[in-house]
Amino acid sequence: MTVAVNDCDRLNQAGGLSSASSSVRVWTRPSTVAVLIWFWLFAAEFVASLAQCDFRLVFTLDDAYIHLAVADQILSGGYGVNAGEYSSPSSSIIWPYLLALTEALHLGAFGPLLINGAAACATVFALLRALEQSGLFDDANDRPFGYLIALILIFNVSAVALPMTGMEHSVHVWASVVTFVGLIAAARGRTPTPLHFIALVLLPLIRFEGAAFACAAIAGFALLGHRRFAASAALVIVVSLAGYFALMASRGLPLLPSSVLLKGYLANIDESASNLPALVKNMMRSITSSYGLRLILLGLALAGCASWLRTERKAVVVCLTVLAAIAAHLVFGQYGWFNRYEVYIMALAAAALLWAVAQLRPSLSALQWSVTKVVLVVGLGVAAMPYATTALVTPIAASDIYEQQYQMARFAQSFYRRAVAVNDLGLVAYGNRHYALDLWGLGSEQVRKARTAGQYGPAEMAALASDHGVGLVMIYDAWFPKGVPSTWTKVAVLRTTTVSLSQRDVAFYRTSLADAAEVTSALEAFKATIPPRDRLDIIAP
Repeated sequence: MTVAVNDCDRLNQAGGLSSASSSVRVWTRPSTVAVLIWFWLFAAEFVASLAQCDFRLVFTLDDAYIHLAVADQILSGGYGVNAGEYSSPSSSIIWPYLLALTEALHLGAFGPLLINGAAACATVFALLRALEQSGLFDDANDRPFGYLIALILIFNVSAVALPMTGMEHSVHVWASVVTFVGLIAAARGRTPTPLHFIALVLLPLIRFEGAAFACAAIAGFALLGHRRFAASAALVIVVSLAGYFALMASRGLPLLPSSVLLKGYLANIDESASNLPALVKNMMRSITSSYGLRLILLGLALAGCASWLRTERKAVVVCLTVLAAIAAHLVFGQYGWFNRYEVYIMALAAAALLWAVAQLRPSLSALQWSVTKVVLVVGLGVAAMPYATTALVTPIAASDIYEQQYQMARFAQSFYRRAVAVNDLGLVAYGNRHYALDLWGLGSEQVRKARTAGQYGPAEMAALASDHGVGLVMIYDAWFPKGVPSTWTKVAVLRTTTVSLSQRDVAFYRTSLADAAEVTSALEAFKATIPPRDRLDIIAP
């Protein structure tokens, strides 16, 4: 009996040690460590940004507030930035509808922040967990390598800076990574999950450029033996896009958003003197851009791995699927704009390269594996540098928005309280009960059509301002090389010390519809409340 009891004690102790050991292993996994590192980095980013903005949550891009304004109009039964007027300024099909849910909960700017923060955290965990399961960090001696890769990947997917833009790109990166995780699960003979299906379907709905990887992934899933999964995803995507296009057409709007039509590379690239087709010009931009070169190098490394794995059909299918998406971005994609346009494909390329290396690892000698680890750390580190830099600049960029567009919104909504016109739509429109005329065209179909037709200038600007009862205009003079209407009077200039914005000075114009004394009174009251780094020069009474 005593022996039995002692045996039981030893078994219980062994079980306890095993449980404790398992718990330790979970907390020391690269995926767990990565999430913890991300949390502290993002918390520091968030607090630093708040401190730069008088402890107000302000995103690093004014465009984020366009989506929030559209979300408010969706809740009111409209679509656009002004009540009773349809426009299509959103760069995403589904993002404004997601924000409509958070707006219904009265979360305000915290709505997109919470969604983006959750997406960034989930991206980091899903990617590192998939690499762990692929055997990349199996050797105990590779633990430091795993932690270093975890840190680098946090920046490769821009999980620190991207959520602070307030835009849909963090969700796009998540959908890209999770779709890729579904592909490698299929390559291992596993059935893709509903989460993989949701991510795949979201790709073109969250960002139009996601259609390229969605098409490649659908083909990849079909080649990996999951034809029903692929066909179902394709059907849902086609029906969703058709529904969106039909809705836009019924409202008299273009099939693509005005942001794509006016700001996309392919829309504006023909302005150069070259007679080459737009797609060729964009490809040349990719070849000459530092971002494009980084993407090309990652693609070449992935292609080399695919060649080495050529006898493993399923692994090759996964690699070719990602290579197809890389090629599509090199031809059609954009770069920059606070390093948000290309981050999804950079994250996808990094994930695919690391997974492919994991497949090759059993065939590598100790020396080859050591050299490979060094090359991966250096290569992915170089690819992550722009996103690490962006993370450092993010608090300053938030401060720039706070000291310029946030102050413009304060003036329009709390001091002037009348219809205004701007060229940088976002904060001025969000939560504004009065009309906000977008003289650049994202939030105004009249302006977009005039610009597209090449028939936009001072006369059209004056007519639009008059039609909408605009008494005050806040614009960048440099954005209007043809000048402004002669009937407008410059009354003030808001001077800021911006680092990330395209212009430092915002010109305030009074139109013939405004009461001069009322405008002057509003400007004087506003001047007393602006941040110390700003300066408001009142020019005319």
